[in-house]
Amino acid sequence: MKSLDIMEAISDISERWVEEAAETSDILPMREGELESAAPRKVIPVKRHRLRNVLGIAASLAIISAVLPNLNRSTAYALQSLPIAGAYFKLVTVRNYTLAEGDRTATVKLGEVQLETEKGKSAEQAQKSAEEINATIQRITEEQIAAFREELGSEGFSKLEISTEVVTDNDNWYSVSLTQLSQSADSAENRHYFTIRKRDGKLMTLRDLFAPGSDYRKAVSEEIKRQMREAMAQNPENVYWLDSDSAGNEFTEISERQSFYINREGKLVICFDEGDVAPMSMGSLQFVMPEALSGLTM
Repeated sequence: MKSLDIMEAISDISERWVEEAAETSDILPMREGELESAAPRKVIPVKRHRLRNVLGIAASLAIISAVLPNLNRSTAYALQSLPIAGAYFKLVTVRNYTLAEGDRTATVKLGEVQLETEKGKSAEQAQKSAEEINATIQRITEEQIAAFREELGSEGFSKLEISTEVVTDNDNWYSVSLTQLSQSADSAENRHYFTIRKRDGKLMTLRDLFAPGSDYRKAVSEEIKRQMREAMAQNPENVYWLDSDSAGNEFTEISERQSFYINREGKLVICFDEGDVAPMSMGSLQFVMPEALSGLTM
């Protein structure tokens, strides 16, 4: 029997377990929406029926243990990343205020990443990741506000907005962004991204998403260059600092601390602030990496 056929069969069996167990035990909760609409169930004597259920579940778990090593990589990863085995987070607003003097205004609305619920053995790591994100957000914010305060009392217009938001919150990934938008004679936007892998609570680096020993910086950089060239060929208004005769700002390779996040579709997104790899008029830029990128093991 093929792996997917086995998984479908297991799925059918597990549904019967839930239904039978709900009839014979009050341990399992009712499914969502069942409380109000379901008619009273007839209580079935336990006796040998419960014993058969227990033995059936044990036997089926043994089947799952035998099947898992033979699953393809994507199916096995999906199973080990199920929400029941990982941490859950929430972004709670903890700072919300405005500083103003004359034509200078700073607005701060920051969230703190908190561990909402946790199942499995990732609680300690998940808590450490949340604390590291919160500390970094606080440090960057304090630096920006300190610089803003130094400008108070001087002439001219300036506006600073600092905020956080959840970018991705799916079964496998939790990504948060910190955005700083400043306006004076010109405007500039800077973003910092933080991504946690839910199944073990790990705060990810770009290197963590690739196979050990792989030249991930080269693989990502070459893919970005390919997308840049393709975009410029399709639209002359797209301008990137690439393949030019002038030295200086030309993009050659991503940095060790390259900004990235995982989007809602589970794909790796490489991010650049305004002016990093193209004129400021191009804005903040993002490049979605293909799933088949060399060395990528998500």
